[in-house]
Amino acid sequence: MLLKMAWRNIWRNKRRTFITMASIFFAVIMAVIMRSANTGIYEHMVHNVVSFSSGYIQVHQKGYWNEQSIDNSFKEDETLYQLLSDQKEVTEFVPRLESFALASSEDKTKGVLVLGIVPEKENNITGLREKIVEGSYINDADRSLLLSEGLAGSLGLHAGDTVVLLSQGYHGASAAGEYPVKGIVHFGSPELNKRLVSMPLKLMQEMYDAENRITSVSLMMQEGTNMTALKEKVLASADTAKYEIMDWKQMLPELDQIIEGDTAGDYIVIGVLYMVIAFGVFGTILMMTRERMHEFGILMAVGMKKHLLAIVVMTESFLIAFIAALGGMLGALPIILWFKKHPLRFSGEIKKIYDSYGMEAIVPLSDKLNVFTEQAAIIFFISVLLSFYAARKVFTIKAIDAIRS
Repeated sequence: MLLKMAWRNIWRNKRRTFITMASIFFAVIMAVIMRSANTGIYEHMVHNVVSFSSGYIQVHQKGYWNEQSIDNSFKEDETLYQLLSDQKEVTEFVPRLESFALASSEDKTKGVLVLGIVPEKENNITGLREKIVEGSYINDADRSLLLSEGLAGSLGLHAGDTVVLLSQGYHGASAAGEYPVKGIVHFGSPELNKRLVSMPLKLMQEMYDAENRITSVSLMMQEGTNMTALKEKVLASADTAKYEIMDWKQMLPELDQIIEGDTAGDYIVIGVLYMVIAFGVFGTILMMTRERMHEFGILMAVGMKKHLLAIVVMTESFLIAFIAALGGMLGALPIILWFKKHPLRFSGEIKKIYDSYGMEAIVPLSDKLNVFTEQAAIIFFISVLLSFYAARKVFTIKAIDAIRS
């Protein structure tokens, strides 16, 4: 009976109800969009960094991470590849061979990072083909390579020119070769842009006398996948006596610390937002309570107990807050989905700052479920908590004074 009474009460004065709902509805939308933007930026930052380096999860030989030498490489393992293929959360796994060399052209020499890649797999996760600014992309059978734009500029090279690489191969073997430059690649990261050489994996294995050997396999995963759970699944099936399996937080602790530091600042900002929202919601509840004083007085005069009236008032607030919070989640959904597909893009100085960190100058919004549910739940809790004011007010009312109000 009390629930039925509360439901009827909230629709007796539609204007008052819609004003209260609107304050909660727009509060939820604001909180969801803000949290979605923060989460989206961090997800995009991590994706940009790990796709060109470690992957979300990386498999390498035990001891490689402490001493990243080609001597700590391992033979390509079809059993391992099949294991990774069987993980439905893994969207792509990329074998890589990594080492260092001296790159020379005429009288110019530079120390470079040489990366052996499977071109199509690499392009799937990094979009390397789209970053070509001169020449064309490589394929598995090519005996040519890609130079980063800054490195090509330092050596005075263009697509079609030749570069000499000199290094030490597997177990001290001599590693040297003269290769044509098939393409010049622009990387946003200044560090990569001035020193990266990419070549087909088979060609690099040949040059370094490391037949069928790789230094790591980097895993990319589906959006929304629990990285820790996926890592545990791989650990449970892989040969852990031979392989070490690490996630990006272990391999890139500095990035994790930067995100945690920024997140702490975000909590302060969103905390201020919650305070603003709380004052707005409290104002509407205060208005609603003052308007209904005469109504409360009449109900008490005809014999309704104060504790029952308080329960009705709390039930009304619960229903209003629930409907408005749910509506806010649904109202934010099309906005989030639109800006996820068409993210905000920066230009000018802001774009230059993003480029310097190797990131695309965009604000992609995240559509993770917890972004919606957490914010809606927090605003709902704030609204219900503030409604205790109205319930408490009921116990202080004197029926005769309320009727005269």
